Amino acid sequence: MTNNDVFRSVLHLTGVSRNKALLIEIFALGGITATDSKIKGWRTALDHHRASHMPDFVLEGFFQGLFKYRDAQLEKGITVFNFGLPDSISRSK
Repeated sequence: MTNNDVFRSVLHLTGVSRNKALLIEIFALGGITATDSKIKGWRTALDHHRASHMPDFVLEGFFQGLFKYRDAQLEKGITVFNFGLPDSISRSK
């Protein structure tokens, strides 16, 4: 699994890909300058001619920004990325 595959999966899991401005903001929070065209290349499978390899530091910055965004929202009392886990799973040790 490549960084592009991981990135694309996280986008689908979180739904962040539906808001381009938020996605760019999340990268910025992680110290990464991202443009719409860069993001398109990173979320494309590497076997496609329009793909662009996502470097490790970019994926790391994306995750850092994602956590900072989540934490900032939680401080405001806003829950983001709520996957609606059943109580039996969310309460497990």
